[in-house]
Amino acid sequence: MGSDSDVHALAQLVADAESVSDAARLAQIREVRVLAAAGVLAEKQAVGASEKVKAREMALRGIAAELAGVFVATDRTLQRRIDEARDLVDNFPLTMAAWEDGRIVRGHVRVIQEVGCIVPVEGRAEFERVAIERCEGETPNRVRDALRMLAERIHPRAFTERHEEAAAGRGVWVQVGADGMSDLIATLPTVIADGIVDRLTRQAREIINARAQADGAGGGADARADLRDARADTRADATGARPAPTRRFATGRRSSTMPARSIRSAPTCSPTSS
Repeated sequence: MGSDSDVHALAQLVADAESVSDAARLAQIREVRVLAAAGVLAEKQAVGASEKVKAREMALRGIAAELAGVFVATDRTLQRRIDEARDLVDNFPLTMAAWEDGRIVRGHVRVIQEVGCIVPVEGRAEFERVAIERCEGETPNRVRDALRMLAERIHPRAFTERHEEAAAGRGVWVQVGADGMSDLIATLPTVIADGIVDRLTRQAREIINARAQADGAGGGADARADLRDARADTRADATGARPAPTRRFATGRRSSTMPARSIRSAPTCSPTSS
């Protein structure tokens, strides 16, 4: 325990943190309501148009373009945030009220909105009420699974239905990294993802064994790195997207003058792109 002055200083820090947290919460709520109002304006501008959906989309694009500079974001990002804000304000009123009262924080709101979207309108109020109670005093990540179970209890669905809905969000995208490297990310049904990794692993081991025989050396301390690299190379080979690599020897060094032979196997399962 510190001195009295330390205790006083800590108490002041806590008070300052509470004040900052409250100010940030109110600003976040104000931002959500501003974005929701932008969505309402887009709907209003589309009233009377012969093609209402297209007119709303065009109006929303124009509004998002104006707001993008203020929020320092792309037009598309602003359109998504406007739609999310409109959904939150219109469809989760109890959650908004609890957020404004300081009972929950932004992370809780995101989880409630994300999980609660599957609950029909007639059960939404019950879901919100119980979800808010469970969120109080807990971190957002800790309540996520509990809220999912709550949503399924209020609106029970067969696993097949839930899986089909989840599978509709499958896709492949690239997250650009540093030094000319990137992450290729695929969201797939688990059985397909496991099958791809298993096949890549088996093909990678065959490649490593073939290299060891050709070089007259066994696997060394770098065997795990060899397996990781070979799996990545095999995945790139399967799509025909990988340039000729430099050959990797058992020492783990790469030759700058001796390109390796491209080893190709039967095509692997390709992720389904959306």
